[in-house]
Amino acid sequence: MNSTKNPAKVNYKNIVITFVCVGILAWFPLSTLMFNIFDLLSGWIPNPKVLGVVELSNLVSIVLSSLIVVGLVKNQGTYNFTNEVFIELGKVSWPLKKGTGIPFYEKTRQLRESTLVVLISIVLLAIVIAGVDVVLQFFMKVIF
Repeated sequence: MNSTKNPAKVNYKNIVITFVCVGILAWFPLSTLMFNIFDLLSGWIPNPKVLGVVELSNLVSIVLSSLIVVGLVKNQGTYNFTNEVFIELGKVSWPLKKGTGIPFYEKTRQLRESTLVVLISIVLLAIVIAGVDVVLQFFMKVIF
């Protein structure tokens, strides 16, 4: 019998947690937007406290954020994409963890080498972009 897990079910909890985090992050700007809309339309739509606890604008933003989370969970394309991201992240070679028996200096060596590769790549990319910028500026001065 095949003991591999169905990849669609492996990361369900992590995917839902991710979508809930997206909803929470969406709530912050939505609450400000709803407050400003209710403030702008204060003559037509009041912004009372519901049950004396939460303002109506905040409640609307919570409902909208919840709808975003439900929409993300129900959308099969978004779910599949996020699941594939988690599968690919599982393939990443992360820095070594505690309890692996590898000495500390070996772990830091790997981290230093990786950091050096990233810094060199950033510097090279900056040089290439600066070179392209200089060339394009020269041609723009010649043309105009």
